[in-house]
Amino acid sequence: MPYEGNLTESWDISLKRGGGALSGVDFQEKFIMTVSMTSVTKTTMRLALAIVAVCTVALRAAEVVLQDGSRLVGQLESIEGGVLVLKPSWGDAIRIPQAEVVTVENESPTTYRLRTGEVLSGEIRLDSAGPVIVSASAEVVVPVSQIEAAWLPGAEDPAEVARVRALEAQVRRWTYQLGFDLSGSAGNAENLGTSVNAQAKLEGPSDRLLLYGSYNYKETDGLRSADEQKAGMRYTNFFGEKMGWFVREELERDTFEGVDFRSTTALGLSYRFIKRDRLSLEGSAGLSYRYDSYSDVGADNVDFPGLDFGADLGWQFADWGKLVTKASYIPSFEDLGDYIIEQETGVDVPLGVSDAWVMRFGLSNQYNSRPSGNREKLDTTWFARLLLNWE
Repeated sequence: MPYEGNLTESWDISLKRGGGALSGVDFQEKFIMTVSMTSVTKTTMRLALAIVAVCTVALRAAEVVLQDGSRLVGQLESIEGGVLVLKPSWGDAIRIPQAEVVTVENESPTTYRLRTGEVLSGEIRLDSAGPVIVSASAEVVVPVSQIEAAWLPGAEDPAEVARVRALEAQVRRWTYQLGFDLSGSAGNAENLGTSVNAQAKLEGPSDRLLLYGSYNYKETDGLRSADEQKAGMRYTNFFGEKMGWFVREELERDTFEGVDFRSTTALGLSYRFIKRDRLSLEGSAGLSYRYDSYSDVGADNVDFPGLDFGADLGWQFADWGKLVTKASYIPSFEDLGDYIIEQETGVDVPLGVSDAWVMRFGLSNQYNSRPSGNREKLDTTWFARLLLNWE
């Protein structure tokens, strides 16, 4: 019933739903507003009307009808690769196969690219002919199957985004990493120590160059118990999707173990067993040449050809954690009982929202079947390593 009275009276508003889809037009046509007033100012009245207007705009949404008759209401975020993404007000975005969609009605301004290549911006309305894209320049009747892509204002065409990403993937990029350890060890020495690790990696879609170095120093009761330096390079080139070749060189000096100089050169084949966004596994096998020069009195220098086996695993098992493992096995041709095994496993935990700062908790082992003097064969080190990554 029409309101008759003074606009300076107070009032309250209640909304009753009359049925229909929850869109801006339906909100105005199918919701009944009952206003009872007693003593309120014109300013309050204007504020209330503004709130109703905001609610009406917020309710503007898309309605999607599926082949089974289901009706879903929410914000149409995108159409890409045969998938329609709808964000309902009550939860996370829903990915709907485009082939399951019968009709779409969307009142929010959206850009559509048709399979003919034509690009239109506007709303989608329904009439007797089906969905109609209403733009400033034309009204086009188009079946849902003919909409190749859709994106919101301010976003980019998914095809253009994919093209840029594909070009970026072809470019080699340098990445850098610097690490600092707090570690404990058992084996030749039981102590606490520190070490510094650094690496630079140049990687493209089909090859990878890795340069690395480390320095490990420990003291026990004021006496030096570890003093190791390593530096090396590894180049891998993939001539196929999975198969490639590698060459590597590593130099080492460890005064505590009596190694004055150790050189390991290897080349062979690499194979990508798994290469996914969150899981990768790569193995290698080849030939090696090792030269050891010892500082101990009476110790003979040795050099021999051998084999070289390696494996690298990376597994992003959760958003907060990634497992990384590297292992190598280098036996001698002349005596398979003369070999070195190295392994390092760690779990990376990002410190913050980015991967720039990472804490790695891990364990490393080095087993030398023929150590110099009376030294133990196995060195085990556990560590907490702070890593800084940048490009």
